[in-house]
Amino acid sequence: MRKISYLLSLTPRETWRIVRRRLPVLPSGPSWTANELLSSSKHSRGIRFAELLLRQEAVVRRHMPWEPLDFEGKRVVEIGCGPLAGFGPLALFCGAVSFESAEPEWDMDLFASKQISEKYLSIFHADLTALYGPRMDFDAFCGAITERMVIHCCGFEVAPIKRDVDIVLSQSCLEHVFPIEGVLNKLVTIQTPRTRSLHLVDFGNHYPTTNPFEGLYEQEPQDYIVRRGRAINLLRLPDIDFLFAKMGISARIIPSRYAQATYSGNIHPWWRKRYDDAALFTQLAFIAGPA
Repeated sequence: MRKISYLLSLTPRETWRIVRRRLPVLPSGPSWTANELLSSSKHSRGIRFAELLLRQEAVVRRHMPWEPLDFEGKRVVEIGCGPLAGFGPLALFCGAVSFESAEPEWDMDLFASKQISEKYLSIFHADLTALYGPRMDFDAFCGAITERMVIHCCGFEVAPIKRDVDIVLSQSCLEHVFPIEGVLNKLVTIQTPRTRSLHLVDFGNHYPTTNPFEGLYEQEPQDYIVRRGRAINLLRLPDIDFLFAKMGISARIIPSRYAQATYSGNIHPWWRKRYDDAALFTQLAFIAGPA
């Protein structure tokens, strides 16, 4: 029932994409089409990355000394940028010398299509110009993307990204990685003590339920993963904190959204033996560094 409710909350194109990819009886197609992306409330607005960055940095500044990220002259890496290059266009518009990412669903032909240029990048450029000023015209913007952006169609842990990166970002990505240690090992190899990082982790169920933890805690993690698939790794905030510290990555974990009040499930003893309420019901957290 939960999955049906989730599908009904999406646009018809988004629903069709999920069904097309999950049912083996249907012919396989590309991960995304331009029409699917441009009709998506999530993917169609490039400026949301600027909005996310401004809002997230404001939250981080409440908890630790934090200067706004300055992309000018920086090498920028994003762990998983999604089908429309994530923070890449923003970083390049704001002066990054390079943007690099690893995205298993990356389709360069799709991103380079006329539809994406006219209905996504051109609007994104106009919004960036309004927000940051006329740093470059649209042709120069497209040129910067072509010349200074590299996205590897693979997992981040095996991407040929070289060290001495200045800024590392991720947006609701780390909770999807199996196993996460590979990604953290990669971060260790490319970061320096001066590398600045900002990651958002969503510990919820990623369904539009009344409570973001609905259905998560009624069974042990492996049973949930068997039932749903390898969609989320079910690591909780203390696990992420421990692993970053174990890898020697200097970062602070900042909880930003707590959601216990509307949870009504029966929590399996496996969870109660390992986590307190703060760990179980923290939905969103930032990882910001250096700490």
